[in-house]
Amino acid sequence: MLQKIKKNLDVIVYVILPLILLTITIFFPEYSLFKQYGELAWQLLILVLFIKPIILILGVKQLMPLLTFRREIGIATFWFAIFHAGNMIYNLKMYQLKDYLGWNNFVFWGALAIIAYLIVSATSNNLAMRKLKRNWKKIQSLSYFIFSAVLIHIALIEKEEAWGFIALFLAYWILKILEWKKFKLSNFVLQFINKDEKTNQNS
Repeated sequence: MLQKIKKNLDVIVYVILPLILLTITIFFPEYSLFKQYGELAWQLLILVLFIKPIILILGVKQLMPLLTFRREIGIATFWFAIFHAGNMIYNLKMYQLKDYLGWNNFVFWGALAIIAYLIVSATSNNLAMRKLKRNWKKIQSLSYFIFSAVLIHIALIEKEEAWGFIALFLAYWILKILEWKKFKLSNFVLQFINKDEKTNQNS
């Protein structure tokens, strides 16, 4: 069942979604949808990065199948990010190198994220996994850089909400550390309950 859903999702994210976005871009260039594409890319990026540590920390086996679709969510994120960038370049006429330079330039960080997106997405397939072997995970770890670059990109645009982005960044790395430590919330709750029961028995 899961494999069938995965195959259908593959068709959607690898073929149908980019064709829809390309059609909108070609036939309706007057619609400046780059902001909406960017917001969708950001929301999907949060989903694809946060879903694994949250599910593993919760330790709920019923949620584990959701991890099967992380690749498809990641590819969808890539398409929205690419069309966000392309539409922004076209609508804002950003055709010169100087438009992208500067550490405090939100476009600079967005461009770095797009370059990393291209590398990660190009290797998000079974063939790349077989060819790259151990190096595959190293390349996929660029997702952490993408997350950081996109955070800076958005924070430079929405400076009044910078603290919220810092909190999100810290929350993610706390979750990742707990994941790497193999912390299970369910085990923690059980230990707490058992300890409480022993205390009650002794009293």
